[in-house]
Amino acid sequence: MPKPRSARERAELLNEYGHRLGARGEDERALSFYAQAAQADPAWAAPWFNIGLLHKYFGDWTQSLIANREALARDAGHQGACWNLGIAATALRDWRSAREAWQRYGLPIEPGEEPLEADCGLAPVRLDPDGRGEVVWCDRLDPARARIRNVPLPDSGHRYADIVLNDGAPNGSRRIGEREYPVFDQLELWQASPYATFEAWIETPDPASLAALAQRAHRDHGQAQDWTDSVRHLCRACSLGDADADAAHDHPPLQASGDAAGARWVGVAARDEAAARAAVDDWLHAHPSARLLQWRPAVPAGAAD
Repeated sequence: MPKPRSARERAELLNEYGHRLGARGEDERALSFYAQAAQADPAWAAPWFNIGLLHKYFGDWTQSLIANREALARDAGHQGACWNLGIAATALRDWRSAREAWQRYGLPIEPGEEPLEADCGLAPVRLDPDGRGEVVWCDRLDPARARIRNVPLPDSGHRYADIVLNDGAPNGSRRIGEREYPVFDQLELWQASPYATFEAWIETPDPASLAALAQRAHRDHGQAQDWTDSVRHLCRACSLGDADADAAHDHPPLQASGDAAGARWVGVAARDEAAARAAVDDWLHAHPSARLLQWRPAVPAGAAD
């Protein structure tokens, strides 16, 4: 007769079935097997971590927080559960729990009830990872939140200064000079910014002069970006790797089409259209050889909390 399996062996088998179902995209069934694994061996942290992980990807933050707490109750040093607890707590604006999670992970975060202002530096974040996957540069406010500093493309639905909730696992990299930065995937929009996005097609003999347009936009706390050179459509392999590595192949910059062929495609972020047009008109006045060919509102302002 076969030797009876121990509680841990039964749990490991059920947990493995959960992994295989998850790999096939059958997340709801995977969740069921993880729950059975947790029941088979109540002392094992792994199934609870996996339950919390799936709820994170579902955006079910309360259940993710609960499951990661259960994992940590069984394995106080589980780094993945600490991090995902921090993400879930941040999504719920439960700052006490978020601070506790980052402390348990080993980050120098003080306890308290106040929102975090950790200033974690610059990082690229991939918006809509399962869709177009546009990567934008952000200021990280804490381990799980980042404020967009680029003007995202209109079809992203995002805006300059949106705050996004970001995952903690690096997924590719980008470079500025010799420094390499890990790319983090967006999980959801955490807080919409009050900025709107406008599109301008500008004909100019001196594309470098558009840096002055960005400076003018900054004067009103807005932003302007010449998408023509700064945005590339990357293949998936390069987007998820190091897009600037020697092994990466070339990806052409965006080009305007139709009546604006040969023009610069510029994104302008401002709180309203009057402020955006004022920035562009001032720049045009200072650069009389340039012409505005087309102008279009693209993404309306968000409803910031």
